[in-house]
This record gives sequence, structure tokens and C-alpha cells, in this order.
Amino acid sequence: MKVFQVVYEHDGETIAEPGKRSTEINRMTLRYAAEHIAEVWEAIEWLRNDEEQTVMAVFEEHPAITVLGSNV
Repeated sequence: MKVFQVVYEHDGETIAEPGKRSTEINRMTLRYAAEHIAEVWEAIEWLRNDEEQTVMAVFEEHPAITVLGSNV
């Protein structure tokens, strides 16, 4: 197994002042354990299809992990 990181952004609070307007951008991180990045890509279909979220990166964070147990 490998650990993959998914980084995405979405708009946060908008602040409006006379002649000035700004929107906070929230950057979020998800981590997945999988054999291949294609599995992660499929797992985040819900995120990729959400028009309010922008996927910024999907990458391998750790090349090898050993899973000792599972609560599933």
C-alpha cells in the first residue's frame, strides 16, 4: 500500500467593504491508502464532480506502508 494525498480548495467567507471585496480560499487535504493512484482518482469522483470544489493535486505522499489492522 501507498499513501496518497488529495489537495482541494473551496471558497470560504466573503468580506465586502466599500470599494473592496475579498473571498477566503480554504485548502483541504485528504489522505488515502491504496495500491495505485487510479484507485484514488476513482474514489474522489464525488469531489471532482462538485462544482464548488477544485482539486489542486493528487500525489503519492509515502511510497510504502504496511497495514497492520483494520477497524472495518
